[in-house]
Amino acid sequence: MHIQVSAGLPEVAPTDGIEVIERKGLGHPDSLADLLAEAFSQTYSLYGLEVFGHVPNHWVDKTALVGARSEVGFGGYSVESGIQARLIGKITRAVGDQPIPVDELFRDTLHELLPAATGAPAIASHVEPVVENTAGIAADHPAAFYRPSQGEDLADTDDLRANDTVVCSAYAPATALQRLAIGLENFAAGPQLGGDLPIGRDVKVMLVRTGACVDITMCLPVHPERVSSHHEYSEVVSEARRRMDAYAAAHAAKLDADWRLDIAVNTKDQQGGAYLAPWGTSLGKGDCGLVGRGNRANGVIAADRGSSGEAIAGKNPLHHAGKLYTLAAERISHRIGRPNHTVLVARNGDRLDTPSFVGVRLGERASSAEQRHIADVVEGEMAALPRLSKWVLTTPVIDRFRDPNLLLEA
Repeated sequence: MHIQVSAGLPEVAPTDGIEVIERKGLGHPDSLADLLAEAFSQTYSLYGLEVFGHVPNHWVDKTALVGARSEVGFGGYSVESGIQARLIGKITRAVGDQPIPVDELFRDTLHELLPAATGAPAIASHVEPVVENTAGIAADHPAAFYRPSQGEDLADTDDLRANDTVVCSAYAPATALQRLAIGLENFAAGPQLGGDLPIGRDVKVMLVRTGACVDITMCLPVHPERVSSHHEYSEVVSEARRRMDAYAAAHAAKLDADWRLDIAVNTKDQQGGAYLAPWGTSLGKGDCGLVGRGNRANGVIAADRGSSGEAIAGKNPLHHAGKLYTLAAERISHRIGRPNHTVLVARNGDRLDTPSFVGVRLGERASSAEQRHIADVVEGEMAALPRLSKWVLTTPVIDRFRDPNLLLEA
């Protein structure tokens, strides 16, 4: 493989510069779509391993959630039409004459995942699962790729070759602002707020740092059936903000960040509104979620930093280059041990463990010893792709969402 190490990386998050970080919360519709696609891929893959000894081919990275039509007000809500959960992609539905219970696996995944992610068990009774399977046969794969006649045919899917031409990238280290964004969302979507306040998990965090000043904007949903008036709602939001202020200050101190923090919560309320959401998610009042619009593999959306455009959720965990290279790039970038931007390129049909191009950009020219270290890191991570696939198959998706660093510890 060709590994190019170059200089010229701008300073990472200079103290006098500008940095913008966004994180969508656990109950955000886009996060839920990612989680659902990935949880189904896990369930489906493990079923295939148990029954056939192999993972049947599948891609469900176009999964979508269509929000409920509801009437929402202080004191309660009514659902006129529920949520539609659409599992969209290519799926192997049978091995020979033995069907794979795709619809049942999706329904079970949906009814387990949505209540766990939102913390609202009632949401499960308002979801309609729809499976839209587009798998067909074409000249670039044998017919058995999606229509295997026997279990042995599935062994072809174990051939570790890239399924697509992709470019995936990552950067390291994580900045203090990035870590604060993840901490704030986890705090807001956890028992520190939702334990005794009627706060849901469709949280969004936006942080803008200019020098040492950090403006934090947070959206915190409130369960409508648990506040009877705008006054009660305002009291809940005020208490939530007080706790968020205390947490942000303590967390910034832990990060040794000498920042001036300013937190704004539910800014649309200034026009007399109120962020009321059935089941604690805007999915309950008509918003929709799509795979690929949520947080990146590092847990945030950093528009001013290099990151992969791949939507990794729901992709085949064995040989989808966009998925594995996005995760491998994260691990490589952090293992290099100094600020860098790493790029991996795969060509359709090439061996996955041999990228067509690896680019690592550092702040300064690398010595011969540093170049050898980088080469060792890249080669080690490429050789460990099967272990990375196993981690994807076995690590709970909500755990991965809450702590993106689990990937680095795999």
